[in-house]
Amino acid sequence: MNQTVSSIRGRTARVLGLSPDSGAVEYESEWTSWAALASAATSIEAHLSQAGVGPHSPVGWVARNRPAAVAVFVALLLAGRPIAPLRPNQSPSGFCDEIRIQRLQAVIGDDQDWGIDGVVGAAREAGSAGIRISGAASFTVDLVDGLTAIGPGPHRPDAPGMVIERLSSGTTGPPKRIPVSADVLLPALRSAEAAASGMERPLTLKGSPGIILSPFTHAGGIFRLLLSIYQARPMVLFDRFTVDAWADAVRRHKPKSANLVPAMIRMILASDLPRGALASLKAVHSSTAPLDVQTQVEFEARFGVPVLIDYGAAEFIGGVAGWSLSDHTRFAHLKRGSVGRPRPDVQMRVVDAQNGNSMDVGQTGQLELKCPRFARELVRTTDLASLDADGFLYIHGRVDDAINRGGFKVLPDDVVAVLRQFPGVGDAAVVGVPDERLGQVPLAVIEAQGERPDVEALKAFARERLAAYQVPVEFRFVNALPRTTTMKVSRPELKAMLGL
Repeated sequence: MNQTVSSIRGRTARVLGLSPDSGAVEYESEWTSWAALASAATSIEAHLSQAGVGPHSPVGWVARNRPAAVAVFVALLLAGRPIAPLRPNQSPSGFCDEIRIQRLQAVIGDDQDWGIDGVVGAAREAGSAGIRISGAASFTVDLVDGLTAIGPGPHRPDAPGMVIERLSSGTTGPPKRIPVSADVLLPALRSAEAAASGMERPLTLKGSPGIILSPFTHAGGIFRLLLSIYQARPMVLFDRFTVDAWADAVRRHKPKSANLVPAMIRMILASDLPRGALASLKAVHSSTAPLDVQTQVEFEARFGVPVLIDYGAAEFIGGVAGWSLSDHTRFAHLKRGSVGRPRPDVQMRVVDAQNGNSMDVGQTGQLELKCPRFARELVRTTDLASLDADGFLYIHGRVDDAINRGGFKVLPDDVVAVLRQFPGVGDAAVVGVPDERLGQVPLAVIEAQGERPDVEALKAFARERLAAYQVPVEFRFVNALPRTTTMKVSRPELKAMLGL
């Protein structure tokens, strides 16, 4: 077996043996022990072998933020089996289609998953064995009736060396499946450990749990689950974010840091949460989507907690750039809007998308990255970026989101950042719509906060702060913008809503 795969297996086994009776996962105020996870893992592996599932065949992991899903994840890590996440938080028909398309030898889910209309039939059509896991504080594992052995297939090819497939966010289209090998994953986990503490520490059970808000179907949620296991850190799981429940978890567990996506930060600011509620926090890390400067400044002023922006390109797992506390102390007032500096093992440059030539400091182009964790050669991302003289990175949107308005490039994130500053705008999104004369023009969709803003006043506000070609030609209002599971605006759903 691949050496690094064995290392992940060995690390997971060591973590489970540190303090078996201690709490590993808290969900809805109930704790699951490390011993319960280990016992479930043994049973799951026995059922996979009984069903005839090959040792290198990807196994479908129904990825819910619940203790049962953590137990399945641990079982597959311990056995060195490749993990293929499945997304239960989509429509029943979409979930069934995903099971059919993936053609996995086995699918493992809980009672709710197997109770979804059509799932058993979809697994049967795919030739998948079915394993059900029930419980939280302790687990029972059994084979699903009618799915007790793998079917004739054809099944997906074996994937030796792969630990997990990470899923892209699905913000711009159907999520892409990107295999992550142990050779990539272990350095990413070590880098994250070093970034958090300045070094990789000896393996001991951590006293302060990590609060996991991102769904396991998203790369950020998967990585935080992996990192919690790697660090032997207990975890507090949420399958839905609410300000009150999150603040209560912070009060009870007193973590030193927290991870929040921008939409969550805005929800906290809109609440009546007092400053002292976050007294234990030394920093809040924000990633996944752009955080506008005004929101960052307002949060820091209200709660006295620095917001450290992290950046991870869609092509990779683990962070590639970010803010440290020392950089925030020194540069926060000078570098607002930056996503920080490259990690020590990351090289980056900004190039002209047409000819590949490097751009000068401060110029916007397409971002390329090189890192031994990911690739030996420079890899071009889909992000538009610039680098300043101190090496701070600024992200200006995605190449495929840019709107070409008669030869002028409009970056939606730049326009949204201005619109969010207007009173009564809770959030906004900007998309390009066809125009006979100019090719494309920007249209703004506004999610109002309270009373709907006056359109003419909003237009005047935009004209004062944007170039003429950046100002949307139309403003539409919606009760709520469509969002992905990570609370980012879903551009495919937004365009469908607009009939584009």
